[in-house]
Amino acid sequence: MVKPRPNISEFVKYCNSLEEQTILIVEGKRDTNLIRKLGINAIIIEKSGFSIPELVDQVFRFENIIILTDFDAEGKRLRQLIKKEIQSRKGHGRIDSRARQILFIFCRTFNITEIEDLKRFIPLNYY
Repeated sequence: MVKPRPNISEFVKYCNSLEEQTILIVEGKRDTNLIRKLGINAIIIEKSGFSIPELVDQVFRFENIIILTDFDAEGKRLRQLIKKEIQSRKGHGRIDSRARQILFIFCRTFNITEIEDLKRFIPLNYY
């Protein structure tokens, strides 16, 4: 039996199905722009410009927190640091790993390690 090929719309649908109290953490402005062009409506905050404790001050009380850093070694390290800091706070929201997992499977299929490289899957008329 052939496994279905991962689809970027699965990631978008999942993110948009979450409650309003969801925040998505990305590394920078290019990632934010790309996520918006994919059609995701969640609140997005960029790591750039914040220390990890400052970033977590902004997000830890949201009901759902999606950490969407790149899939390279630095992105993995950053995700672990953010996750650890969130979990050290009393009353923190749920860290949602499902969205990242869906996107990781898709990105692995196309050898993509950086979120901004998903731009090749956005229709040309979007630019």
